[in-house]
Amino acid sequence: MKKLDYNQSNADHTLFFKHSSSGGVIFLLVYVDDIIITGNDEGEIQNLSNCLTQEFDVKTLGRPKYFFGIEVAHSSKGIFISQRKYITNLLAETRKSACKPANTPIDPNQKLCMADEEISIDREMYQHLIGRLLYLIHTRPDISYVVSILSQFMHQPKECHLHAAYRVLHYLKGTPGKGVLFKRSGKVEFEMFTDVDYAGSTIDRRSTSGHLTFVGGKLVTWRSKKTECSCLVKC
Repeated sequence: MKKLDYNQSNADHTLFFKHSSSGGVIFLLVYVDDIIITGNDEGEIQNLSNCLTQEFDVKTLGRPKYFFGIEVAHSSKGIFISQRKYITNLLAETRKSACKPANTPIDPNQKLCMADEEISIDREMYQHLIGRLLYLIHTRPDISYVVSILSQFMHQPKECHLHAAYRVLHYLKGTPGKGVLFKRSGKVEFEMFTDVDYAGSTIDRRSTSGHLTFVGGKLVTWRSKKTECSCLVKC
């Protein structure tokens, strides 16, 4: 890729990009033996495709429909990504396929804590479940906050934490088709929204913050993370 003047991303070593002479940008993402090429310079994309065909035994499959557990749907409105199949498999794996759907991923009145008096559960099982939910955040920012909270108890999980994780599964049962839509738009306005559950942790009074970033009305990044310090104000 470097011979073709492509740069390797510092954030992901499997991602390469190049700015074309016409002002466009092309991206190439590699996963094992699968490759995705995208960008806004059709000529450079075709040139890259031809170069890869000359060097390797490459088969062009057209627009991606399924990549690394993420389903991709193209329409006149834009590109929609989701993980319906992933959710279906997760519910089957946890024996929650027939569970009753929940309207929200977390009980707003519940405050999770260390709960020393609660019964301990299988740590590896809990860690595996949270890991599965963490990967789901790629297309489900609506569960980002609660999964961030649940991941804080992976070293010593209790029954209450497992029940809260199951609540997320019940929510997913009722919303398997939700995802992220990248709308067709020529606008490039940049918007960011942030929020925080001020001193929400009952353990150390630290807050969990979150942010959403939109470019041209399209959600491109989201994150939920516990802050590094406590913050309380007394008057």
